[in-house]
Amino acid sequence: MDDLLAEFLAETREMLTAIGGELVAWEACPADRARLDSVFRFVHTVKGNCGFFDFPRLEALSHAAEDALAEVRAGRRTASPQLVTAVLAIIDRIAAMIDAIETGEELPSRGDEFLIAALAAQDETADYAVVSSPEDAARSTPAAAQRSIRLPVGLLDSVMSNVSDLVLARNDLARRMRGSDGDPAVQGPFERLSAILDQVRESVTRMRMQRIEHLYGALPRLVRDLSAELGKQVLVDLEGGEVELDREMIETIRDPLTHIIRNAIDHGIESPSQRLGAGKREIGTLTISARQSGNRIMLAISDDGRGIDAARLTEKAVAAGIVSAKEAETLSDEARNALVFEPGLSTAAAVTAVSGRGVGMDVVRANIERVGGSITVSSVPGQGTRILVSLPLTLSIVPALTVRAADQMFAIPRSYVDEIVHGRAAHLEFARAGDAVLATIRGRRVACLSLAVQLGLATEFDPSRCTLVLIRLAAGDLFALAVDRIHDHEDLVIKPLAPALTALGVYAGCTLLDDGKPVLMLDIAGLAREAKVIGEAGKRIRIVETSGTVDRAAAIPALLFVGCNGARRAIRLGAIHRVERVEASALDLSGKQPRVVIDDRILALAGVDGPIPEEGLVNILRLSDGGTEVAYLFDRILDTVELADDIVPASAPGPIEGTALVGGLPTDFIDPHWLFATFAAPPRTMERPVCRLDDSDPWARTILAPLIESAGYRVVGDSFEGSADVAIASEAATGDRGPAQAIITLCADPDRAATLPGSFYRYDRAGLLAALTALRSGKAA
Repeated sequence: MDDLLAEFLAETREMLTAIGGELVAWEACPADRARLDSVFRFVHTVKGNCGFFDFPRLEALSHAAEDALAEVRAGRRTASPQLVTAVLAIIDRIAAMIDAIETGEELPSRGDEFLIAALAAQDETADYAVVSSPEDAARSTPAAAQRSIRLPVGLLDSVMSNVSDLVLARNDLARRMRGSDGDPAVQGPFERLSAILDQVRESVTRMRMQRIEHLYGALPRLVRDLSAELGKQVLVDLEGGEVELDREMIETIRDPLTHIIRNAIDHGIESPSQRLGAGKREIGTLTISARQSGNRIMLAISDDGRGIDAARLTEKAVAAGIVSAKEAETLSDEARNALVFEPGLSTAAAVTAVSGRGVGMDVVRANIERVGGSITVSSVPGQGTRILVSLPLTLSIVPALTVRAADQMFAIPRSYVDEIVHGRAAHLEFARAGDAVLATIRGRRVACLSLAVQLGLATEFDPSRCTLVLIRLAAGDLFALAVDRIHDHEDLVIKPLAPALTALGVYAGCTLLDDGKPVLMLDIAGLAREAKVIGEAGKRIRIVETSGTVDRAAAIPALLFVGCNGARRAIRLGAIHRVERVEASALDLSGKQPRVVIDDRILALAGVDGPIPEEGLVNILRLSDGGTEVAYLFDRILDTVELADDIVPASAPGPIEGTALVGGLPTDFIDPHWLFATFAAPPRTMERPVCRLDDSDPWARTILAPLIESAGYRVVGDSFEGSADVAIASEAATGDRGPAQAIITLCADPDRAATLPGSFYRYDRAGLLAALTALRSGKAA
């Protein structure tokens, strides 16, 4: 009986997947007898099965829907929107009951009588016509269904895994036979076995494939409900349903596709009155098409709506700080449209239940890129928007490039590989900006990352002794990944990782090579995010195309950045030792000469000419002349550039050497010589001040001590025999606080702390840090 019930649930669920789209299509074309028959067969089948399994409520609902549809089939009733809505409500209730039966939960609460009564309601404006009996009417006969059986997904995955292991064993055996004088009598049977195994592998792979029409099944209902909710009329056109995709890929893109459709209906397609005013027909069209191109699937979602308001989108990006106003002026139309994928941006005039919060399209892009896909958007104002999603056919077999880094093997999906070049190639040049390495490949300047360094297998690398894999990400970003050696091109069977490894964000799966050695597949997009090669639109490392008219011998490699006052500035790369991010509390702006504490060293701080955050991280350029260092405060990095020696000198000596045009915009060029002449002093190693805490206070040791250490102090206890720079104890402490140059008392009551000099509320973090910073600065001075 359990097997029969499972078969009933599975069959009903399959029919539910397809019936929603059939019913909406029938509503649009009531004369389509084939679709009416399809809906009728569904409710008739459910009614008969329910009687066998003793589900009286399911039987009553399906019987009522069957009677109403029978009236339509007999010509005594027309297919009105009210009837279709009522039948859809019945189907929704049936689906909810099927879910409850499958999970063993209680059936949905009563209310079936209202659904049945809605079916009996007559549309007063309907025009009834008498037609011949159903036996005399033309009826279309659906094609016979292909015989099939249902298998647990876990069993299918197990078969795929075992076949993959067989292929690896076959490859290992073939490698051993090539390395030895094999018996010719064995060679023939082995080749036949190999051919059969390839056919089995292909068949098992196809078992995992599903027609994309399974994904399409729920879309007409989604479009109908959403357009009705928004007061719009939308016709959905589905193309390419016969295209096949890996079932895991279909499930992966289901949510991203749903979000794209919701955005298209809410943001893109206008209301009927707006469309008529624009000279369009009042019914909008949403077209979703799929086609196979090589080993990839191209999924296009297009609408004939208002298109993307690129100007408004750019204004919102500037207001959100994603790009600056000057950068926005240089963005191409394609780059402006691509801002829809940045988090927090939305062109909606108001927040609704559907959209308007600026959340979603960035997640859509991240999910698609995570499976090796890409997404692009194009739009024509007043005509519509087209989003193109490119996806691999399968997630299980991935063409990959195997590489070696720090004596370990890794795999890179071949779809990301743009070019491979040796570090000693004549057309390759390297430059350093602090710890960052930049590579110039035939005029293209890109960031250069070491795979071993990024994975923590090494601390430094020499790019000239490595092989560079030029990686092109889905969004168009380009960077070079330095590896020790290229191993081979292979089609790898990827298996899922343990959750702990997946959480690292840099690995996409694992596989076995022919010799049985395990190899980790790299998540290239995740690796780029960890290395901060990609990020917000205004902060991405861009490719710089070097103009052929620039004399490379006279070109000046420079770092382009935004100062604290918002001005565009540039400085020679050779003057930069490192780029740091330090806590704002490490800045000392109280004296005449600003200072910053970095790695227990006090450095003079330049560039303090604008608003500075009171907390959080700030960006610092550590400039070096080989003997001394100067710190330079800035807002953010824009790019790396190469300039011809055409800097217009400044009218007077100062921090600005002159002005140059970068990207058509004037840019101040920092004068390193003036900075070192004005600010430089031999770096002073700072002796960490000492803070004494009460050993008998567990709260001080557990909660307070880490905060004190983060402020640059060395924490000691009662056993310290010397004089501390500062002693901190609670008001209730009765013991001797020991010798100290300053004493801070912590109170449990904030009102009490306000009345005692030199006292702070124990959780007044900002006040305590400010006092410690002032004491430390006084000691350093």
